Amino acid sequence: MPYTAPRSELPAPPASRSRPLLLAIGLIVSALCGLLPLLVVPAFAQTFTAFGADLPWATALLIARPWLGCALPLLVLALWWLWPRPRRDLAACVFGVVGGLGMLALIAVALYLPIFRLAATV
Repeated sequence: MPYTAPRSELPAPPASRSRPLLLAIGLIVSALCGLLPLLVVPAFAQTFTAFGADLPWATALLIARPWLGCALPLLVLALWWLWPRPRRDLAACVFGVVGGLGMLALIAVALYLPIFRLAATV
């Protein structure tokens, strides 16, 4: 009987698993944080016009263009599309959550800057 080499079947390498839940989390958080200025800024804009004072540039930009935050979910999708495959869902989630929370912090600072300025003059 001729010699036959032993066969060992190696398991197939794990397929790169897509985790759409991570992408969805990044998109939802970024969308909520991007749409929030559209709801909040008009109320603050009426208050700031009653002040009659010059607004800081960050506040003036936010009041003039509250829709700029709506681009954040598009940035999350662009990052997901451009990122290398094995970790792109995680990258999109982290970018969406960190970007959304960072945007909330910047919005809070921009909306409260005129109030802090007014308090400094009193």
